[in-house]
Amino acid sequence: MSQTIKIPITQGLLSGRTLKIFIPILFAALFFVVQAPKGLEVEAWKLFGIFAGTILMLMLQGLPEASAIFVGVSAAGLLVVPIKDVLVGYTDTTVWLIVVAIMMSLGFRKSGLAKRIGLILIKAFGKSSLGLGYVLGVTDLMLATTIPGAPARVGGLVYPLAQGIFEVVGSKPHENPRRLGAYLTVLLYMMDMVAGSLFLTGMGPNLLSMKFASQILGVKVSWGLWIVAAVPGFLLFILVPYIVYKMYPPELTLVNEVREMAREQLKTLGSITKREIIGGVTFLLCLILWATSSITQIDTTLVAFLGVTIMILTDVIQWKDIADSKETWGILIWFGGIIGLSSALDKLGFFRWLTVVMKDALPQGIGTFTTFVIIALLAIIPHYVFPSLLGYVATFAPVIYSFVAVTGAPKYPATFLVAFLMVISSTLTHYGNGLGPLLMGTGYVEKITWWKIGFTVTALATIVYLTIGLAYWKIIGLW
Repeated sequence: MSQTIKIPITQGLLSGRTLKIFIPILFAALFFVVQAPKGLEVEAWKLFGIFAGTILMLMLQGLPEASAIFVGVSAAGLLVVPIKDVLVGYTDTTVWLIVVAIMMSLGFRKSGLAKRIGLILIKAFGKSSLGLGYVLGVTDLMLATTIPGAPARVGGLVYPLAQGIFEVVGSKPHENPRRLGAYLTVLLYMMDMVAGSLFLTGMGPNLLSMKFASQILGVKVSWGLWIVAAVPGFLLFILVPYIVYKMYPPELTLVNEVREMAREQLKTLGSITKREIIGGVTFLLCLILWATSSITQIDTTLVAFLGVTIMILTDVIQWKDIADSKETWGILIWFGGIIGLSSALDKLGFFRWLTVVMKDALPQGIGTFTTFVIIALLAIIPHYVFPSLLGYVATFAPVIYSFVAVTGAPKYPATFLVAFLMVISSTLTHYGNGLGPLLMGTGYVEKITWWKIGFTVTALATIVYLTIGLAYWKIIGLW
């Protein structure tokens, strides 16, 4: 008797994962077959195909981010340019600023300083649900100055504090979610995206965005200048908890028992430790040096190296902690690879060609404010289809900055408009940033609610920056 042999689709040639890898490779291969556009070198066209295929692989998530970038870097070195032209990304100080900042964040986590600060704030200000939202948001805001990753900040440090609060008030995903858990879960995501836009080191892709802006527009943005430009965003940060509170109110308004929980946990932690003191002093030292880098002329990347050095010498962290951090080395691979591919494209004249093409296609007579509105929409709307902030910035930032170049729009306000809104527009969906799936997966919030609140936050951010932002940037002399 013959038997039918069943082969699981996941083991077959056309499994979902195989297709997600094969489709980007096929897409990149088309650029080796299709003739290069007029005015663009063949090598630049082929390299752009590899770059675009790599971004598509990031979008489809057939491979982890670092693995996808590794494939792209290998293909570029094998088929188009000398590998040294791509590996230059791994010598870029922007890459190392992000990598070393993440190393430094390990010290904050290990020392317990972040947890203690959060508990102290909850004890002092956690009288109401709205107040708890502000407390957790401010904790995240402080961490955003030096930790350039939303999953690390909120997923690893802030949200566990929130989960302790949920337990105290009896709010679980399938048992009283609206009591408090749903409100704080969606709020923390919205606040984190805003917080991540307020500091150059708030999100890794912020530095990637500034690298593109430097290549295409010639702008130079320091850590301090970014904060000065982001002042209108702090207003947005203050407004978000109240807006979410009105749109999606928790059933509990007063939560005095949470303050008692914070008191008990602080007693358990005991007196502040030597490691926490060293971590706090190092944190403040780095902030001061970053903020004054234009005066002291101390490179911001060197500041991060000094911070990690202090922590290593004082045994706040050991090399084993750094070596075991998958996040650190994963970011080194994908961030250095993206920078390397973009640098090679720039060297081959791709961005200059793109600017000329856009200039020829652009209608004449567009006013300055209308141009800013178009720039804002370009920075926001495409985010709906991107499951990765990295992939979104890597794909669209060069295009938008090229558009800025051909329109003649004031460079600095346009640059900040793009950079801030690209991050904040992560709120539009529950997959716009790596933190989204983590929080959405808890089961507290319905997708439609998440999207409605995210749309409101993004719309408000756009209005704030197109009105208060443009006026403020004019006053401080950015245009």
